[in-house]
Amino acid sequence: MFKGVAVSCSSMLLACSAWAQTQEPAQLNCRIEPSVTVEMSSAVEGVISEVLVDKNDQVKKGDVLARLDAGLEAATAELRRVQAELTSDVQAQQLALEFSNRSLERVKDLYEKKAASFSELDKLKTEHAIAQQQLQQALDRKRQAELEHKRALADLQRRTLVSPIDGVVVDRMKEPGEHIDFEPVLKLAQLDPLRVEVFAPASLYGKVKVGMTASVVPELATAERSYTAEVTLVDQVIDGPSNTFGIRLSFPNPNNRLPSGLKCRVSFDGVTLNLLDVRNLP
Repeated sequence: MFKGVAVSCSSMLLACSAWAQTQEPAQLNCRIEPSVTVEMSSAVEGVISEVLVDKNDQVKKGDVLARLDAGLEAATAELRRVQAELTSDVQAQQLALEFSNRSLERVKDLYEKKAASFSELDKLKTEHAIAQQQLQQALDRKRQAELEHKRALADLQRRTLVSPIDGVVVDRMKEPGEHIDFEPVLKLAQLDPLRVEVFAPASLYGKVKVGMTASVVPELATAERSYTAEVTLVDQVIDGPSNTFGIRLSFPNPNNRLPSGLKCRVSFDGVTLNLLDVRNLP
């Protein structure tokens, strides 16, 4: 009886050992990509006057990278600036209103003393109201000139290409003198942080979650052995034909030490694959 139990337990241990040997950490193929890629183009068509960067140049957010010819727009902006700063019209209307105030007060005093007629008083009241309206019109014209100046500056700014990210110039597609009609001028990539794209078998769905950490090993001899990445996105739809789903990770890349475009291998902490199930093979 005990001999049979011993054999049974031994069989169970062997089965458990065999099952354990079929499990290994889930290592999947992946690709390292820039976290952001931008193809920069102008908001308006025109002729490129200068391109200030070249391929592989480092750029910072807010840097001016290229300009379109904007001679007419710059002259218009300067004209609007002068018009917005003019105060002579407003000052003249203020003087006219002050004079009208004094005249009206004199006529009111004379009218109370029976030394001026009602028609004279009514005429001065009307002139005073007109002077007030003319001052308001002058203030409105000045405000309009200020807004037109802002619009001219905005129109001028649309002919300046400013970097929206910290990154590197991947490609320079246009040169000074070329006419563009919303085509890309420069291609930028942000390499810190880097993004990792993975396609995992459906059997791992639910095991990999946002916030988990993983080890990324790039296929580059000069790179560090591995990088610790964080899961930032897990697809909620499984691709039927391939029976896989996408996972996105991110890890810091200070000073752009690691290039993008590399193939890599990624393993998730605590996640294993069953080697006996061919559907799980990466």
